[in-house]
Amino acid sequence: MTEKPFFITTPIYYINSVPHVGHAYTQIAADACARFERLRGRRVLFLTGTDENALKVARVAQEQGRDPLEFCDELAAAFKTVWDKLNISYDDFIRTTEERHRVPVQKVVQKLWDEGHLKLGTYSGWYSVPDETFFREEDTVEIDGAHFIKNPTEDQSKAPLEWVEEVGHFFELSKFGDALLKFYDENPHVLGPESRRNETISFIKSGLRDTSISRSQDWGIPLPAGVPESAGKVVYVWFPDALLNYATAPGYLSDDPQKAAEFAQIWPPDLQLMSKDIFTRFHATLWPALHMALGLELPKRLYAHGFWTVNGRKISKREPETVVEPIAFSEQIARVAGCEFGVAVDALRLYCLREVPFGVDGDFSTSGCYARYNADLANGLGNLAQRAFVMVHKYFGGVCPEKNAISVGLSDELEARLERVARGYEELQFHLAMGEIWDAIGEANKTIEEQKPWDKAKNGDLESVAALLRELFATLKWCAVTLFPVMPTASQRLWEALGLSGSLSGSLSGEISWAKALETEFASGHTFPPAKIIFPRVDQNKLKMEQTETQNPTPKTEEKLAEAPKTEVATTEAASEPTYISIDDFAKVELRIGVVLEAERVPKADKLLRLQVDLGAEKRQILAGMAQFYSPEEMVGKSVVVVANLAPRTMRGYESQGMILAASDDAGNLSLVSPLAPVNAGGTVR
Repeated sequence: MTEKPFFITTPIYYINSVPHVGHAYTQIAADACARFERLRGRRVLFLTGTDENALKVARVAQEQGRDPLEFCDELAAAFKTVWDKLNISYDDFIRTTEERHRVPVQKVVQKLWDEGHLKLGTYSGWYSVPDETFFREEDTVEIDGAHFIKNPTEDQSKAPLEWVEEVGHFFELSKFGDALLKFYDENPHVLGPESRRNETISFIKSGLRDTSISRSQDWGIPLPAGVPESAGKVVYVWFPDALLNYATAPGYLSDDPQKAAEFAQIWPPDLQLMSKDIFTRFHATLWPALHMALGLELPKRLYAHGFWTVNGRKISKREPETVVEPIAFSEQIARVAGCEFGVAVDALRLYCLREVPFGVDGDFSTSGCYARYNADLANGLGNLAQRAFVMVHKYFGGVCPEKNAISVGLSDELEARLERVARGYEELQFHLAMGEIWDAIGEANKTIEEQKPWDKAKNGDLESVAALLRELFATLKWCAVTLFPVMPTASQRLWEALGLSGSLSGSLSGEISWAKALETEFASGHTFPPAKIIFPRVDQNKLKMEQTETQNPTPKTEEKLAEAPKTEVATTEAASEPTYISIDDFAKVELRIGVVLEAERVPKADKLLRLQVDLGAEKRQILAGMAQFYSPEEMVGKSVVVVANLAPRTMRGYESQGMILAASDDAGNLSLVSPLAPVNAGGTVR
């Protein structure tokens, strides 16, 4: 029997507007999972699409004097264009106005009626027309005689609710509460993250109510004629219409025997991703209950991610400065950095998946994205590649040196690191996978500083330089493979820069697989092409001009998009009138040399490192905002300049007993201030 494909889905999106970075977030995460599984040799079905049967979609079209289907055709094409430009490798794109969806949905409704899962009833309740949702009395609030949604999410309407009474067709959801609780108790891994699982269990235990699956309107999928009271009614857009796309796309209830056979092999979904607002009620309750009613095997994993704010503010269509359009923003990155557009897209993809743990809320900071580009890509991976390529051409004519008995130690960790990266992808902890990769990059850059190959080459010790270069190139090859799920264009460019053939397509027909990451040896005589800069640094002047000339995609409120983190970073700004201090004022500052003994990241703080610093007569704990520029491993053993008489302060629950000096330039690059010659810990800076 052929192995079951890895079946991954995203939600289908309302098409009453173009996608923003919140929509892109789900797509990028799903794409990383799909590419990872393909690299591991699995056949993948990656499904996405558009939700087109909503009444508000038809109303927007009518307001514009457009035919609703024509309007949907245009916007569905726009969604595909955005996903294609973001390098989203979906295998199928389902539209709910398609015949392959409409017919099976009608069959499902008829099946539910025939098997006793539907009943007729009269529904009375508060209804939101824009959201096409009924709300319970306790979920509404009365203001000046009108009812509104209590605590609406950003995507929900703020308009008054309407009191609606109509005959409806009710799915008997109340019958499935115990079965759902039993299933989730026996399969605790299905719902994630833990916060959403707990929310769902609590929601089900509070008591499930039967839900109306029909609406009186003329846009949508008509109820089948075999269901009583079906005239003038359509299937409720959310349930079972939209949710059924996951089954109709791979062929559920298809009249085509081949599609029906394919469905039997593909089902159930291995991973379904969505945002948290559509998780508990729809995907974790109604959707699995529908499986039980239809006799379908339940999904293996349902996972919800958090919301993005933009520069600290909720995303709102009413406030354009909070809407970051992913393509426009990627184009801006390409312009100000001078990089390839696909590489700019990768910078956006990396920021989305590295900045916050997947599953929690996060803030999309445009300045943070540029800082991440400079720190991780230009100064981190890009700097490592450039140094290696420059040295191999300078000392060995661009030819990979012969292997010798000298070991630098970088290659020894790659296998264990690969396992940890794979675990990060598997567990949807993308930030941990990316952190592991950048720890390897940081360790390689640190080794270059420690080995000082330029000095060894000057002294004629080319064997040591050769050993270092072979391990640097092994690390770079490892990075190209492990980063591919998140950064497909940049990884391919790095692969090509290493003089390697083939495409990191991640498909079964492709030459490259996940295991290639550990095939670190380069053949004798392997030639590296002339070095090309993959990640040029952001040009601060261009960025400022962009900010001045355009509001979108960069919000007006973001005034310093590429500045370095403010914590413990000394910056300089031109001023028309300099401010002077006296020598007496300067004498109050006590600067001492410290040596970093231990270093670790501060939990849930991407920019902070917690350091234990030897000041000679004492050891101090100091928090430093440089985690985006130096890994903990890089910091250990470094001599630093400490402001020793600074009053202690508490950050993230840790007391910081001093400040470490660093310098930054206009591009946001940061460098520690250190003595040129060795100085004992505790030495005074004069």
